[in-house]
Amino acid sequence: MICERCGNEIFKYEQCNYCKRKICVNCMKSSRRVSKINRIVICKDCWGKMSRRKQFKSESKVEKSEIKYEPYPYQR
Repeated sequence: MICERCGNEIFKYEQCNYCKRKICVNCMKSSRRVSKINRIVICKDCWGKMSRRKQFKSESKVEKSEIKYEPYPYQR
């Protein structure tokens, strides 16, 4: 397999979530785990485009304050 950004031969690739190219680890600028199973990756070319970078940074994990806990009903 060949990296679509730099042209080097790669054995494991990641797909950029914004330009949908298959990139190697060297071309990957940043990655983030949004949830336990979802992972987003941005390449160096998309990192240079401010609209895509803002979109990448705005996707974040669910904050602990957003999770609503219900109290356990204790019985005495």
